[in-house]
Amino acid sequence: MIKDEFTPEIIEKLKYYVYRLIDPRNGQTFYVGKGCGNRIFQHVKQMISYYDSAEQTLENDPNKLKIIRDIVDGGLDVIHVIQRWGLTEKEALEVEAALIDAYQGLSNIQRGFQSDEYGVTNAKTLIKLLSRKTYEEPHHFKYIIVKVQQWRLDELYALHNINARYEATRGGWRIRPRDVNEYPYAFSVTGGIVREVYQIDKWFLTDVPGRYAFEGHIADDSIRNQVIDMRIPDVYTKKGMASPVLFSKNIV
Repeated sequence: MIKDEFTPEIIEKLKYYVYRLIDPRNGQTFYVGKGCGNRIFQHVKQMISYYDSAEQTLENDPNKLKIIRDIVDGGLDVIHVIQRWGLTEKEALEVEAALIDAYQGLSNIQRGFQSDEYGVTNAKTLIKLLSRKTYEEPHHFKYIIVKVQQWRLDELYALHNINARYEATRGGWRIRPRDVNEYPYAFSVTGGIVREVYQIDKWFLTDVPGRYAFEGHIADDSIRNQVIDMRIPDVYTKKGMASPVLFSKNIV
């Protein structure tokens, strides 16, 4: 088992940091993460625990753990590199996201923080995106904004789920549902753009304690056409707006 460990004095100075795990066999970065304390060293321990505690088939193992297992089985050590330290948690999230975008072929399951909104984008695509009109706040209804990450849609599409966006938008979310008469609509947003609008029929508690989902249907065109394919206002993209579910700030 890996013996590397930061002392409490070092941990205090490091604060939050962003790190890379490198395969010594080829010098390639295979994982990017952020954390504090001894987080950087936990992956090797996780691998050992994973294979010691259950019988697993290699075909179903997480790719990160497969790579670490192969390195250790070869008598080598994973190379641990601190990319940036002395960060706040928010700064670490942003640095991590930038590195995940920069290193292709990583074993990370998820993309980085706000990658769908501020991640790698072709310049021409970015011009087109930022040139889109921002919708004007409706004055006759309230709504929720649900940020749907592209990786989640890709997962559902891979399962041939033709209602992928609806399923990714409706829940379950760790929120306190509002009355559907007060917040009747959900804007499904990816990359800062409203991709669909659903009318919420009801909320229900999922099988996961504390998480809710809604049942609904695509809203009437009279509502959709006010916002579809438009950017959300800047007020919903400022700091403190990282939650995947936001409630509208308009006054009705």
